[in-house]
Amino acid sequence: MDFRYLLVQRNEGICRLTLNRPERLNALNVRLGIELLHALDDCDRDAEVRVVLLTGAGRAFCAGDDLKGMTEPGEPDRRYPDPIKQYVRGEGRWPLIVSRLRSLSKPVIAMINGHAHGAGLNLALGCDLRVMAETATLRIPFVQRGIATGTNLLQQFVGIGKAMEWALLAPTLSAQEAERWGLVTRVVPLEQLEAATMAIARHLAQGPTLIYGYTKAAIVRGWEVPPDTAYEYQGQAFSYAQQTEDYLEGLRAFLEKRSPQFRGR
Repeated sequence: MDFRYLLVQRNEGICRLTLNRPERLNALNVRLGIELLHALDDCDRDAEVRVVLLTGAGRAFCAGDDLKGMTEPGEPDRRYPDPIKQYVRGEGRWPLIVSRLRSLSKPVIAMINGHAHGAGLNLALGCDLRVMAETATLRIPFVQRGIATGTNLLQQFVGIGKAMEWALLAPTLSAQEAERWGLVTRVVPLEQLEAATMAIARHLAQGPTLIYGYTKAAIVRGWEVPPDTAYEYQGQAFSYAQQTEDYLEGLRAFLEKRSPQFRGR
């Protein structure tokens, strides 16, 4: 696909996807959403990609949906007649992206360089790990614009009480508050954000990629099911992992008292 608003860079097993509409604070429109979905599918298929890093160009991670217009001039507006179906399943919509991030068979890291508001917050929460600049902010701003909303993944992190509070009162959350509530993995000064995120990405890129994917799937699928069902998902992950080369390498390395050399297979 010809990427207009997404920068795609591959290096040493890491695929970096940069939302590239800095003049619009990387707000999502249909075109950017489609490009991001295509790139995520490419990453999932490419055996050379072992970790995905998602970030934004300029001073924002993602400001949410582009309220000035979701479609490009001259491009068809392919909308579902049902507005609810359009909201959830419409072409390039953020719920599709969040779902794809969570189902991706490889780890995804959000490098939150600036504001992650609205749909941008949902994109960040859809990633597996989040490294945030101490100057960045999170926010659910909808009610202050006269737009109703839900909380999507937020209540899984902070519970329904805080999710309700933040949705109704729309406070701007600092990076320090986000870290305190477990919304981000790590907070660092902006000038250290690149190095801190890349250190995690390189660590994951040298790890057992398939086993990461099985673990990720078991956690996501097991989150809101009874424990016995969650254990079955965990058992599936364990069984699938035993069929990989990296499982055998990990076992050999343990017995030989050395560091494993994983190949992502």
